[in-house]
Amino acid sequence: MTADRADFGGRSEDPCDSLSSCSDEELVERCRGGRLSVPAASELIYRYFGFIKSKAASMCGSASVCDDFVQEGVLGFLSAIRHYSSDKGTAFSSYAYSCVVNRMKTAAAKLSRLQSTEEGSDEDKGEDNLTPENIIIQRELFRELEDTLSPMEYEIFRLSITGLTSEEIAKKLNISVKSAENAVSRARRKLKGKIADEK
Repeated sequence: MTADRADFGGRSEDPCDSLSSCSDEELVERCRGGRLSVPAASELIYRYFGFIKSKAASMCGSASVCDDFVQEGVLGFLSAIRHYSSDKGTAFSSYAYSCVVNRMKTAAAKLSRLQSTEEGSDEDKGEDNLTPENIIIQRELFRELEDTLSPMEYEIFRLSITGLTSEEIAKKLNISVKSAENAVSRARRKLKGKIADEK
């Protein structure tokens, strides 16, 4: 069984017939221009998801929070897509690694502060490896999330994972910042619940 890169994480059309043959930098360019190219972003996530999962497993300490680290890593990666500039002479891979690791380190620091007076974390290192089946599960989770949320809520969540802030989303959709924040929070809670249900 092989994963379908084209709709990992979303459904849309893209003019490139062979996304897998595009360089990282070419795919990043396809994600620009005001509207995220979901297939191009999905191809990039497909390429780097193994690294994100591996890094999350090495940093989370406790299996109970590994999913949170994966989510933080994906958000860091999507931020890299949004802010990368080839003009600085840095390869996208190096920039993306830095964004992912920094996002996870920030999450780890916050978690450490919260757990400073609690018991030590589990020794479970999470042996869950990236497989085609797991990729398909992740893809289906987002599809289920789309079915669960209202169209407006899903659009707000989709925009949030492209790197837009709540203020930017609110302005783009002509809604209040609070409405945008609430929709993102609801979506992330439901996504976390669905990930837990798959275990």
